[in-house]
Amino acid sequence: MKKAISLTGIAMMVLLWNACNKDEEAVAPPVPGNEFLTTVELKVTNENDPSDTQTASWKDMNPDDDTPPDVSAAKLTLKPNAKYKAEVLFWDDTQSPRGDVTEEIKERENYHLVCFTVSSGLNLTVKRTDHDTNTPALEVGLEDEFTTGATGAGKLNVQLRHQPNVKDGTCEPGSTDADVNYDITIQ
Repeated sequence: MKKAISLTGIAMMVLLWNACNKDEEAVAPPVPGNEFLTTVELKVTNENDPSDTQTASWKDMNPDDDTPPDVSAAKLTLKPNAKYKAEVLFWDDTQSPRGDVTEEIKERENYHLVCFTVSSGLNLTVKRTDHDTNTPALEVGLEDEFTTGATGAGKLNVQLRHQPNVKDGTCEPGSTDADVNYDITIQ
């Protein structure tokens, strides 16, 4: 009986030894795919005049076809020499109720960066005010501060960059979830 127990014990030790010494293949978690978006909105509120709140909306209800986006509401008129609290909101309007993609982006903020490009002639400065949980924390851009200067007009390009495992605080790495333009007038 002791021999059977000893053989069983030895067999168990051999199995454990092999299991512990076996090279395990590291499996990386799947990288989340790009977000499906139909609408990108800019909501701005004047810090000195909360009644001066505006929303500009860019829509492309069929992003996979050649139909041009609806940019008729992609316009803001801002006051000169003012500061605005700005939010960038992302939606999927093919769902009912409307799908809030902004919340998904917040949940994956370590993989996203909103990038802004101001055209020449537009006296606007954009500062991202929210940060992710990377170490060190990096800007996200869903919450921002717009500072206007003298009167003028131009375009504000807004890109949502999808940067899983490559986010470094710059706009270059990754792929594009959204790339939209807004007409901005300061007067």
